Amino acid sequence: MSSNFDKIATVDISIASPVSSDANFGNLLILGPAPTGTPKVPRVIPKVGVYGSLEEVQEAGFITNGENPDPVGVAARVAFSQTPVPTEVYIAIQQKAEGASGAAQTILEANSVIEMMVGKQADMAGCSVDFDEDARRIHITLTGPGSDMQNTGIVDTITALVEKKYVVSVDGEEVTDLDSVKGLPVFSEITAMEKGGEDIEIVATVEHDGALPVSYGVTVSYPDPENLRVAAENEMPMALEPIDTPDKTLEIPSDTAARALNTSGWYVLCTAGIDSRHYEDIASYIETTEKMFLYTELGFFGAGKDGENQPSVGNVYLRTGGIYGRVNTMQPDDEIPEANLYLNVAMAAAWLHHEPGSETTAFKRLSAVYPSDLSSSEMKALEEAHLNYFIEIGGKNITMNGQVVGNEWCDIIRFRDWLKDDMQTRVVNLFVTEPKVPYTDSGIAKVENQMRASLARGQEMGGIAEEEFDEDGNSIPGFVTSVPRSSKLTASEKASRKLKNCKFTARLAGAIHHAAISGTLTYENL
Repeated sequence: MSSNFDKIATVDISIASPVSSDANFGNLLILGPAPTGTPKVPRVIPKVGVYGSLEEVQEAGFITNGENPDPVGVAARVAFSQTPVPTEVYIAIQQKAEGASGAAQTILEANSVIEMMVGKQADMAGCSVDFDEDARRIHITLTGPGSDMQNTGIVDTITALVEKKYVVSVDGEEVTDLDSVKGLPVFSEITAMEKGGEDIEIVATVEHDGALPVSYGVTVSYPDPENLRVAAENEMPMALEPIDTPDKTLEIPSDTAARALNTSGWYVLCTAGIDSRHYEDIASYIETTEKMFLYTELGFFGAGKDGENQPSVGNVYLRTGGIYGRVNTMQPDDEIPEANLYLNVAMAAAWLHHEPGSETTAFKRLSAVYPSDLSSSEMKALEEAHLNYFIEIGGKNITMNGQVVGNEWCDIIRFRDWLKDDMQTRVVNLFVTEPKVPYTDSGIAKVENQMRASLARGQEMGGIAEEEFDEDGNSIPGFVTSVPRSSKLTASEKASRKLKNCKFTARLAGAIHHAAISGTLTYENL
C-alpha cells in the first residue's frame, strides 16, 4: 500500500485493553505485632507486605519457631503448612500509634501527682504502699484487715487527677468525683480480703487532651503473717510487669485493618497475637467493607455472665467467623498447642484456594493443628452460636459447620462479593471499550448481556444453580434478568444517562452438609 495515503488520511488502530479488577478472593492477611527478630536482609519491613514463602517471612525478622516465637511468625508457619501451599500471604504490622508523645507527657504529669499523693499521709494505717514509677505500678500491702486500711492515697490520687481535668477510668468504669471512686466494687473486694488470699489487680487509665490513654496498675496483697516482714521493710513483694511505655504504644487493630484495606490482593483478615477484646471492634469495622474476618475462639464455654456460653463476637456480623481452638473445653490457656491459636489462619488458607462458589468452608482438612475433642452437646452449642470447629471424623481431621456468626454460610458471603465484583468489572469494561453504549434497546441489551455473562460464570463456578426441570418437564432456570424497555423510559431519565432498574434473580446452588439415608433389608425379590 502506498505511503502517499498518509497525505490524505491517517489511521491508527489500537486494541482496547479490558479493565481488570484489583479485587482478589483467594488470599489471606495476617494482622499482628511487628517482628522481634532482626531481618536477614537489611530493609524496611513494609506496613503491609506480601510473602511467597515461610522463608521470606523469616527473612523479614519474624521468629516462627522456638521458645519465644512471634505470633505472626507462627501464624505464617501454619498458613504455609496447608495443602496446597498458599502462593501468597499478606501481613499487616501494627504501627506505633499517633499521640504517643502526648501519652509521654501524661505519664510525667500523672507520675508527679501519684508521687505527691500516694502514701504521704501521716495517719496512714493498715498498709504499706510502693510506687514503681518505671513500671507505672502501685502496690498496696495490707498489714491488717482491709476495713482498717486508711489513707493509701489511691482515692486522693484519683480525685486529684480528675480535678486536674484528666479522664480517669478504673477497670473500664469512668470515675468523676470522690463518691464515684469510693463506690467502685473493687473497694468492697479489698475490704473483704483475707490473709493469704489472691491478690486483687486493678487497672486505671488516664487520658488528657486527646492523647493516647495511659495505663496504671494497682495490686493489693494481704500476705500471711510470716510474710509481713516484706511489708514492714517496705519491699516490693513481687516482680511487677511494666506497663507499656509510649514508644511501645500500638494502634488499635481495627486501625491496622483500615490501613491494610488500602493494599489490594487479600480477602480474609486473620489476627495473630491480638487480644480477644479487640475482636468485636475488628468485626464491626470489617462489616463496613467487602472483606471477611476469621478469628480463633478460645473463651466460648462458660465465658459469659453466670457461666453461660458466650462467643467473643456478637451474632450480628455477616462478615466474621470464629473457629474453636482448644483441644478440649477444660484445657488451660498454657496447655493450648501453639499452632491452635491460629486455627483461623489454617481454616482461611485451606478454604481460599478454591474458587468462589465452588466450595464450602466445612469439611476442610487442616495441617499442623490439632483437632478438638468435643462432646455432642458441646458441638451442638458451638453450632447454635454459629461457630466453627475442627474435629476428627473417620480418621480425617476436618472443619465443621462453615458459618459466620450472623448465621450465614461463609461461602455464600464470599460468592456474593465475587459476583458483585465480576459484574461491576464486566459492565465497566463495556463502557470503557465501546465507543458509546446508546440509550436504546440495543444499548440496554448490551448491559444485560454483561449481567448474564457474569451470572453464567457464577453458574459455571458452582455458586448459582444450573437449569433444572420439575416433574412436568418445565424449566427451572438458574437465573433470570430484567431490564427496562427504552420506550418506557422518560426523556429526563434518558437525559440523565443513568440506566436504572436492571435486575436479576439467581438461585443459589448451596451445598449439602448432611445426608439422611434410610433403607430396608429384605429377603423378598425387588
